Amino acid sequence: MKQIPCTIIRGGSSKGIFVERESLPPEGPERDRCLLALFGSPDPRQIDGLGGADKLTSKAAVMGPPTRDDCDIDYHFAQVNITLPRVDWGSNCGNISAGAAIFPLYKGYVKPQGRSVTVAIHQVNTGCRLLATVPLLNGEVQTEGDFQLGGVPGTGARIDLDFKDFGGCILKRGILPTGRAIDRFAVPGFGKLDVSVIDMANLCLFVRAADIGMDHAQDVVALQSDRAVVSALEKIRETAALELGVIKAENRAEELLVAVNPLLFIVGKPRPYRTLSGNDVDRQAFDVFARSITRAAFSKAYPGSGSIATGVSCGIPGTISAEMLPAVPETGSPYRVRIGHPGGILEVETAIRQDAQGNYGVDSAVVGRTARVLMEGVAFLR
Repeated sequence: MKQIPCTIIRGGSSKGIFVERESLPPEGPERDRCLLALFGSPDPRQIDGLGGADKLTSKAAVMGPPTRDDCDIDYHFAQVNITLPRVDWGSNCGNISAGAAIFPLYKGYVKPQGRSVTVAIHQVNTGCRLLATVPLLNGEVQTEGDFQLGGVPGTGARIDLDFKDFGGCILKRGILPTGRAIDRFAVPGFGKLDVSVIDMANLCLFVRAADIGMDHAQDVVALQSDRAVVSALEKIRETAALELGVIKAENRAEELLVAVNPLLFIVGKPRPYRTLSGNDVDRQAFDVFARSITRAAFSKAYPGSGSIATGVSCGIPGTISAEMLPAVPETGSPYRVRIGHPGGILEVETAIRQDAQGNYGVDSAVVGRTARVLMEGVAFLR
């Protein structure tokens, strides 16, 4: 059997298998086959591999020496499909990015010095540069701390991830790729539907919960079991993905089940709700209520990349996200957005700017994560 050295790291509210680039075949079908075998896909239980049969645990990170002079490490993200023999290389994972921040310190790419270190990560999928501030203790990555992350038990040491370089990273047309804060898509079952398209950290779609009949706090487990709801939301993704050129019409059904982008976010004004772990959250504790879905599966927490897009879009007047706040933050001034999601509360710290032509840029887009190494060893592939 083929042996592949690997490291399993929990990054944020996701868990990934990290593999050195040199341990895998070159990019292409053979690399995909290795990753599918590593996770045990396709199989709904991933019983013959290391996958956890959940989209939050079927993630891989291919790591290696930097191919950009201004970075310390290359990080190439792969979303490994559970039930199809497919791997999606067209997105990034903000949570696994926290694992990519500590990996180079464990592996010696970056020397740990002082009380914290800034790691510059080349996010290969997007070509963007991610800056991570990692806390240190006695020359090692600090894991213990008092920072609580929704969707992760206990607390840990906060890692700051700054995605300021990720505006327009998917379509390369800016943060507002259509040039508008709201577009109207003709979606089967909904008619003309308002959607805010935000290209920031990933390609993200925002809709009003009230517009699609989800203006309530029903948990995502119940929603996931309702096939009509999932199918209707996938129609929104399909319509936007086709019009934006993310997928092609001839193979749309399978592509929607493979491609992470676009992610769909259903947002509403704050209301009391209960997290999946059973904690009650008061409406005063957060600014916007949100749930997310992609590839026909609701997220049990909140995508790290989606939190960045949510925070940035809340600062752009006219977007659906901004409607949820009592007042739109002043452009050019730092602001914070607290997102209430199925796993708890997530806070994003953002500062955006607007040029003379009306285009938006990002000076900072920081989200706090935690991460720790769970296992290091050798995987055996069939």
